[in-house]
Amino acid sequence: MFGISLIAVLAVMGGMIAYIGDKIGTKVGKRKLSVFGLRPKHTSIIVAVATGVFITASTLAILTVASRDVRTALFGMEKLRAELSGLSAEVTDKSQKLDASRELLRMKEEEYAGLTSHVAEAMEQLTKLQTELSSAIAQRDQTMAALARVQADYDSARGDLAKAREDIAALEKTKKDLDSKINDLSVARDSLKGDVDRLTETTARLRTGIQYFREGKVLFRANEVLTTATVNTTVDGIQNELLTVILETNQKVLARMGKPNEQVEALWISQSDYQAALKNLQNADRSMVVRIVVDENTVLGEPVIAHLELYPDKRIFERGEEIYKATINMDGQADNVEQIVLSFLQQVNNTAIAKGVLPEDTLRGTVGSVGGADFFNTISQLKKMGGQVELAAIVSEDTSVAGPLQIRLVARRVNPW
Repeated sequence: MFGISLIAVLAVMGGMIAYIGDKIGTKVGKRKLSVFGLRPKHTSIIVAVATGVFITASTLAILTVASRDVRTALFGMEKLRAELSGLSAEVTDKSQKLDASRELLRMKEEEYAGLTSHVAEAMEQLTKLQTELSSAIAQRDQTMAALARVQADYDSARGDLAKAREDIAALEKTKKDLDSKINDLSVARDSLKGDVDRLTETTARLRTGIQYFREGKVLFRANEVLTTATVNTTVDGIQNELLTVILETNQKVLARMGKPNEQVEALWISQSDYQAALKNLQNADRSMVVRIVVDENTVLGEPVIAHLELYPDKRIFERGEEIYKATINMDGQADNVEQIVLSFLQQVNNTAIAKGVLPEDTLRGTVGSVGGADFFNTISQLKKMGGQVELAAIVSEDTSVAGPLQIRLVARRVNPW
């Protein structure tokens, strides 16, 4: 409606301007007016032309004021062309990016299809591995059952060996029966593992051990500690460290038997005991103290049967720490000073064991030592003091579970007030 109204206004206005121009031209012609010295005819033509120009100019002016599109067409065409060109370039760029995105999407879809195929293959392999794992677990269970049977057979055979030792007095009379039993064990040896192999060798040496046993030549006592070592469980190679401890102990046993250069197994540790100790070491979160302890009295010529003991390693005493102290009345005790100091050291020993230090000598239950010079100096000092004396044991070096505990003695006179 606005366009129609604008056209109507322009038509009416143009008609009015034309009418006015015609009237002005007619009057100019009748009155013979002259503009700029021109002839009346020419002046009339100029008026007519000016009227047309005014009509056109007024029309454009009205359109420009009334319509934003006309203003844009008259004064912003170049800008529109520049914007249109920029938009066209942007559309072209966006189209290229869209094509690239579509190509990338296609590649990703192909990659996804490939990954899906790989996942399917991996799932198939996983299913196969799970099947193999189940089979391996079943085989392991069968092996463990067989090992348990072997262990039972070994325990039974070891019981026979213990009985044979108890019947040493009658062993000479039953030699033929024992030889027959040894032959039977030799036949069954091939079907047994680890520990049973060593049993045959132990039985074969039994007769040699009988003579030494009668003569009382016991080289190793039951519960005797052969080795005390610390194994670092926070690094790789735990099994190698444990094997090294066992092999070094085996060499110590051979040296004590007078066979330092022989390469034989003089130390016997059951496979189950070894595996249990190795598992505990591998599961430990700190260093562990490993001790190899003799199971029973062993005579010359017999292998040493022992077991492994594990203890968490930790610091028990720090250097300079006072372990134990006691107040002693030395009046009239000059002849008993040595016994008093020995009793005091026994209390120190008991305190250290209660705190967690392992006995260095399990047969006597001692965990450490005091220097000989320090011991005799303390006795001499106590004899000179008399009265109330405080005797204290001070740690010389940091001491862990494995020990040994090194102490020094300090005697102080107690003031009576």
